[in-house]
Amino acid sequence: MLEYWYKERRTLADFRRGPLGPHMDGFAAQLKRMGYSSGSGVSILGKCCLFNSFLIEKGVVDCEEINDSLISGFLDSYLENYRSLKPCNCKKRSETEYAVRRLLSYLRETGFMKDAEEPAIPEQYRWVLEPYLRYLEKECCSVEKTIQRKRVMVSVFLEGLGKSASPAQMKALSAEAVEQYLLRHFKESLENRRSLSSTLRCFLRYCADRKVTACDLSSMVPAVPSYRLASLPRGMEDSALQRMLNAVPKDTPAGLRDYAVMLLMMAYGIRAISAVKLLLEDINWTSSTVRIRARKGGKEVVVPLLDAVGEAILRYLKIRPETVHREVFMTVRAPVVPLNGGQVSVMVRKYMLGAGVHPHRGGSHTLRHSWAIRALAHDAPIKAIADVLGHRCLNTTFIYAKADLKMLRQVAMPWPEGR
Repeated sequence: MLEYWYKERRTLADFRRGPLGPHMDGFAAQLKRMGYSSGSGVSILGKCCLFNSFLIEKGVVDCEEINDSLISGFLDSYLENYRSLKPCNCKKRSETEYAVRRLLSYLRETGFMKDAEEPAIPEQYRWVLEPYLRYLEKECCSVEKTIQRKRVMVSVFLEGLGKSASPAQMKALSAEAVEQYLLRHFKESLENRRSLSSTLRCFLRYCADRKVTACDLSSMVPAVPSYRLASLPRGMEDSALQRMLNAVPKDTPAGLRDYAVMLLMMAYGIRAISAVKLLLEDINWTSSTVRIRARKGGKEVVVPLLDAVGEAILRYLKIRPETVHREVFMTVRAPVVPLNGGQVSVMVRKYMLGAGVHPHRGGSHTLRHSWAIRALAHDAPIKAIADVLGHRCLNTTFIYAKADLKMLRQVAMPWPEGR
């Protein structure tokens, strides 16, 4: 498959030697499948060929020997001629590192290199942390990202306790020991304090329920004040939403995709993650319905496929890149992969600014707030709104009642006349 990118025999022979040589044809085929242009593909392959030559010079004979130290050494060597060109040095380094990491990712996908292993839980507190992580997954229905974040915070907490993290010492853990740790760690930690406080209280309650500690020490963790329903949901006027849609170009592949994504979110109030996880089979064209999969422990819902949304998705599907992925919305540049939630948030923010809309901390969630406020204004039942939004608890949905101006006017007290 290297012949797709290169023609000269000497160049092809140079690619097929060394520890990476046997894998270069497969990697070249993957770049072609992923839709890389000729310029991008040749650039990536060329940098990987230089990396292969560097490995030969270092005496590396197997790709399993590749590590971060070798990659850093290659980047330093490759950029040696660019030292005087400081403005482009950083860009050159990132482009070269991307090419090498792309190749290593291919080797892991095909089994020629082992996946980067997640750091093992230290033996001294594995006995309590592993069951706690399973509890978060099985009983709390936490997503992987949340579990990993809490794993890091609890690991730091247990390391801070030192020898007190053994079963016998945890049983005798005192409030004073927890307080001393918290006073030190809260001052030094760069973590979000509200998240850290919530995580530690949850862990200590778990320890008390499972008799890991003699008593419940969660009250020792100070709570960062957060008043329920204290803030107003930040929505947008219908006219502002329309200006955003008008700002999207309808004559480019990216524009057709972005228009369909934003219209989908505006029409159903779904999260960005729900939009990007929408699969081709979730849209039933025969019955004109769309399935919104459950997120954050909520319920799966099937809603009518609105004409405008269906037409926007159909226009995009006509130019959607060919791919094995089942997700509806894909990137338009190589590598052709499904969009992620972060990219959608950036996209929404871009069109907000392009339409002259500047809501405080505006992003994809603003579209969700706007839908909920609009649904409530049109007398939609709060339970129906909660189901579509994917809220497990109705109390989460009640914040939007504060934005229902029609209902608030009915219960408002008359202003006292001045005397």
